[in-house]
Amino acid sequence: MTQNSSNLQPSGQVPADFAQVFAVCRVEPVRRGRVVSGILLPHLEPGSPPVRELFARWEGSHAVRKGAFGYEVLLFEPERRRERWWLHLLLFAATLFSTIVAGALLAGRYPLEFTALYLFDGWWLPVPISLDPGALVVGLPFGLALIGILALHEAGHYFAARRYRITVTPPYFIPFPPYISVIGTLGAFIRLRSPVLSRRHLLDVGVAGPLMSFFASLPVLWWGLLHSRVLSTAFDPPSLYLVRFASERFWLGGSPIVVAMTRLLVGMPPAGHTIELHPVAFAGWLGLFVTALNLLPISQLDGGHILYALLGRRQRVLAWAFFLTLIPLGFLWPGWWVWAALVFLVGRGRIQHPPLFDAAETLNRERIYMGLAAAAIFVLCFVPMPFRI
Repeated sequence: MTQNSSNLQPSGQVPADFAQVFAVCRVEPVRRGRVVSGILLPHLEPGSPPVRELFARWEGSHAVRKGAFGYEVLLFEPERRRERWWLHLLLFAATLFSTIVAGALLAGRYPLEFTALYLFDGWWLPVPISLDPGALVVGLPFGLALIGILALHEAGHYFAARRYRITVTPPYFIPFPPYISVIGTLGAFIRLRSPVLSRRHLLDVGVAGPLMSFFASLPVLWWGLLHSRVLSTAFDPPSLYLVRFASERFWLGGSPIVVAMTRLLVGMPPAGHTIELHPVAFAGWLGLFVTALNLLPISQLDGGHILYALLGRRQRVLAWAFFLTLIPLGFLWPGWWVWAALVFLVGRGRIQHPPLFDAAETLNRERIYMGLAAAAIFVLCFVPMPFRI
């Protein structure tokens, strides 16, 4: 909002009833909608009945801040778009299938039989020629557990955004060949079609997903650990946890919460022993690991949203500190370099969080506690070296 009231004269079609609320306002078309910005009449406040009525019938999001000329209001109205539900359902079904196949491979079963389709110059593609339904049944527990955790994470963001009339898409699930990715998916995401305008909205939307996935992962990990087994090895194992995938094996690091639950439910194995995780336990482990990834306080990740809501522009310092920390961590696990590159590309080179309309809003004590709880969850779920082969 500009400080010069002459710049706030109407530049688009202003609804007639806005004159009962705004001293000056303007309507501007923007990408994916329109924005109404204005200053309330001097005798009105955000809690005044005419203002509350305007906000109640407005279809999009809104925010209010105290400015030099009075209360400044920003209203965003998204464009009306038909949701492509068929695409979301197709991606969900494909991801569910690919994670079930991954679950079967984690259980030592081979649900698909392939043949080679030769192309040219020695190039060929694997083509499935048969399907074992029994193996898919074995893979169901892992697939359902992992998809459930991812779905609840995105549902947390979705419903928190809808609460503030922020327009969002349903989740996009990303299937991936399980023979390449081990888990059969690259995760899920939702797209915001309208901006988040205030620190309160930003914190609530940002924290909802990690809270959901964290608390969804705990019972999954609990059940899985109870059905895992302790194995004797002929060598000193490089890590506490082992996962078998087809004929390969992977060693997993333990975050503080995973190790604590292991001590409680299974007990720490003696020297020369390791814990072979049940596929469901691996799904719970993944849920906690993905929660930690999203809580990194960088750019447009959930942690970046939360930290900006708590600290405002001071988030920039911690964002760069965490981003640069990923570089030495990459020597422990190269995946950190990949994650840093993805964050950099998705953020279009921006590591700090972009500014908000109402960046000066003060959070209440409950929301500050929620932000601190998210920081504690990050510490509990973070593991510097998650994978070893």
